Amino acid sequence: MRKLLSLFAALSLPTLVLAQSAGYTFLRTPVGARPAAMAASFVSVSKDAHSIYYNPAGLADLSQRAATFGYINNILDVQDFFGAYVMPHKQGSYGFALQYTDYGDFTRTNEFGEELGSFGANNLVAYFSYSRTPAERLLLGGNVKYIRSTLADFSSDAVALDLGAIYHSSLFDNLSFGAGIFNLGRVRKAFDGRKEDLPLTFQFGVSKRLAHLPLLYSLTLVGDPDENLQFRAGGEFSLSPNAFLRLGYNTLGRDQKVGTDSDRFAGLSIGLGLDYRQYKFDYGMSSFGEIGNLNRLSVSIIF
Repeated sequence: MRKLLSLFAALSLPTLVLAQSAGYTFLRTPVGARPAAMAASFVSVSKDAHSIYYNPAGLADLSQRAATFGYINNILDVQDFFGAYVMPHKQGSYGFALQYTDYGDFTRTNEFGEELGSFGANNLVAYFSYSRTPAERLLLGGNVKYIRSTLADFSSDAVALDLGAIYHSSLFDNLSFGAGIFNLGRVRKAFDGRKEDLPLTFQFGVSKRLAHLPLLYSLTLVGDPDENLQFRAGGEFSLSPNAFLRLGYNTLGRDQKVGTDSDRFAGLSIGLGLDYRQYKFDYGMSSFGEIGNLNRLSVSIIF
């Protein structure tokens, strides 16, 4: 059983780049091509269905129904899918999302190396979100999450909360501030009886769309009890009203360097976006240095 648990931990991407004491580290894997191309610096950005992951308060000022669907070609051929639907209402915005990770099939063997068939491993996260605008310029939101991991015949599940706020200030010509606390909760059922902590994360950031340059920039600080403070910086350039270039850098890249030529790209991200009527098509690539690159595709729809 412990061998199976070790395999499950090794298959989770965050544990490939950092040693962490908390469990469920897959909860820290960014979703969405647009936010990921901006180095996941998205806690202070609103009006995007991906905010259900990055800061649920960002859903509060959506004026139309929105849906998004995304796919990640993950490292080690892990398949990751994300989908969200947001419905504005006069009392606030309601949202629902599913995140699913499939690690594929593995050969089951006994202690003598004899094959005994195969087994699979996967993760599922379900988000139920509510956000509203209680005062002018202030957005508040929260998620209730159900989290489940399975590995062969074993399973573990947990429940958690995300809480966030965004304030569209009048400083510096409408600078936006965002803050959130993520993965507040507990494990209900553990794989082996030992309940690990969830990967609690705190974020604070600012963003601004420049008045005289077609650029939205975003800066974010990310902290958690187990790791050093991260800094994320992202930018979105409007090449035209319907085309966008996105760039980002995450200081996490410094911890991914192993002394090879690929190190110079660790922590960098880039992406493109195209809008056609109510459809948005986005691509993002994030570099983990020698470990490899993550390629993300997303399609969003405004109803």
